[in-house]
Amino acid sequence: MSASSAGYLQKHGINILTPDSPQALALEQKQFSPTIHGDKVWSSTYVVMDYLLENPPPAHSQLMDVGCGWGLLSAFAAKALDLNVIAVDADPNVLPYAQLHAQINHTEIHTQALEFDDINVQHLKGIHTLVGVDICFWDKLQPSLYNLVERALEAGVDQIILADPGRGPFHDLSDRCKEHFNGRIEIHHCTIPVEESAELLIIEKDLLPY
Repeated sequence: MSASSAGYLQKHGINILTPDSPQALALEQKQFSPTIHGDKVWSSTYVVMDYLLENPPPAHSQLMDVGCGWGLLSAFAAKALDLNVIAVDADPNVLPYAQLHAQINHTEIHTQALEFDDINVQHLKGIHTLVGVDICFWDKLQPSLYNLVERALEAGVDQIILADPGRGPFHDLSDRCKEHFNGRIEIHHCTIPVEESAELLIIEKDLLPY
């Protein structure tokens, strides 16, 4: 684990906010209090950072990070992979943290407050890669995410990557996506800044069964 003098963790040259980072605490004091578990960077994010570094989307293509939370993955994709990033979350109070992650890494992202069910085909047009990390944690989210995947494929999204530690609702989603969209599960690991494993549900437009 590496930390900078500014109180950040670091991975792949990207500064990472923690709940104790002074700038994060300053946002909290301004009443930006997340309400849907967006109170930190979730560790599966680090696994997806490694995966995307090894399997990068085309430079300058568009990536949408759904359920972006604090937006670390969004800032990483913009800074390290040179992608045009849209960070989306149902909770508007997390979006200042996402913008802060972009700011401390000297990059830019676009943010939008939308629930999964409100992300429509028009929002998804032109997106190359749709990513989501630790977003299928309740049973009620599984149908919404399945429908989002369906709309994304309808809109022409090239690849969808959803990551999770392995919760039951995520397994239900994965089973449906494997059956209907030829999705696959890959298990990946990382050691920096923490040791973590995650299951990646990967769906590719070119591998659809229809």
